[in-house]
Amino acid sequence: MILLDRLTKRFGDRTAVDDLSLELKPGTVTGFLGPNGAGKSTAMRMILGLDRPTAGRALVGGRPYHELEHPLRTVGALLDARAVHPARSGRAHLLALARSNGIPKARVARVLELSGLGAAAGKRAGTLSLGMSQRLGIAGALLGDPEVLMFDEPVNGLDPDGVRWVRGLMRSLAGEGRTVFVSSHLMSEMQLTADHLVVIGKGRLIADAPLEQVLANPSVLIRSPHAGELAARLAAEGVVVERRGENELIATGASIERIGDLAHDAGVRLHELSPRAASLEQAYHELTAGSVEYGASKEGAR
Repeated sequence: MILLDRLTKRFGDRTAVDDLSLELKPGTVTGFLGPNGAGKSTAMRMILGLDRPTAGRALVGGRPYHELEHPLRTVGALLDARAVHPARSGRAHLLALARSNGIPKARVARVLELSGLGAAAGKRAGTLSLGMSQRLGIAGALLGDPEVLMFDEPVNGLDPDGVRWVRGLMRSLAGEGRTVFVSSHLMSEMQLTADHLVVIGKGRLIADAPLEQVLANPSVLIRSPHAGELAARLAAEGVVVERRGENELIATGASIERIGDLAHDAGVRLHELSPRAASLEQAYHELTAGSVEYGASKEGAR
């Protein structure tokens, strides 16, 4: 289990993480989401003792990371896939980690097999592609067979098969009762992988809830030759309506049955009325709308 208790980190006059409190439980894949600059990486670094909190505390298994007797056997982490000596082979890198942490050599062969490195394990780390570097980093995180695992953007550089492998791995690890904490900007992947979501913005907690709860606001697609008239009627009834073209609407905040009844009462002819699957991407944008620190201009290039 990971516990963050009013965790705060300031760099000069900038607050990167602001009074963050969380409890990440075993048997769960917790997705860690937030815009660029939200403080996700800083929070993860504090959990691993790489940055010292300005205030508050971060505990793994009830203890600060620096007090863990066997750190690699308690928590495995991948924060930077390129943080490997470039002249060492992947196998040599893992052997060095194993020897320094009292882990049997046989475990190195096992995690190489699990990560799918194969013949690439003999190549120098500096020559590996980003995708293969990610696999090596994941192998390192698994080396101590830990109960807690943390991954920062683990699918960067992976091909579709690699992405599916990581997804299955996360689900499998959580299914074994481990605590899995994974940061990603890929909303579609998080929707398929995570059980629980933590969303932060500008260092502060925005959401800490099961995936189903975050997605609990489905929408309805409506097509009608009288879309404008229907939009006005729905809005008057408290339904959130987005216009999509001349004859198409997206309605949120009402069931498909209620929308059908309102259209009937208004005498509006419908050409389509169908539910739309809830989208984590849309929910994420709504949650973080006021917390984007680094946004691109909406004007086109000149």
